[in-house]
Amino acid sequence: MSALTDFYFTEKLIEYGRKKTHSDIDDVAMEYCINSGFLDQCGQATEAGKNLMQFIHQSLLVPNEAVVQI
Repeated sequence: MSALTDFYFTEKLIEYGRKKTHSDIDDVAMEYCINSGFLDQCGQATEAGKNLMQFIHQSLLVPNEAVVQI
């Protein structure tokens, strides 16, 4: 995996962590992602973090009409 791809995953995971912690402090978001197993101690995306970002990215591509309402 290229350094640019690794950087992209890390930045997106930090953004995800900011949303989950309701904080705009990157250190808080990184700590959340590390504790959740999405980032390692060096700040690199783990396989779980990469899978999460791929899942979220694919979910955003699904049009609203395709989602079945129950």
